Amino acid sequence: MTVKVITFGSLTEIMDKEFMAQATDTNSLMSSLTEKNDGLNKRKLILAVNNTIIQENTILNEHDVVAIMPPYSGG
Repeated sequence: MTVKVITFGSLTEIMDKEFMAQATDTNSLMSSLTEKNDGLNKRKLILAVNNTIIQENTILNEHDVVAIMPPYSGG
């Protein structure tokens, strides 16, 4: 499946802010991105699929939007 990936915060220094990627699920997407971007290794990340934060592997459909964010804290 082709999905749109959007990155936020410090991740935009490692990857493009928006790009298209091929993946069947979020685990395969992150595995592929980690192979291509050493800066993702050992980082805690928050993923959202179509504006919903996910906690576990999620199947992706054509044209889904995956947001990748560093952890955030309120104050």
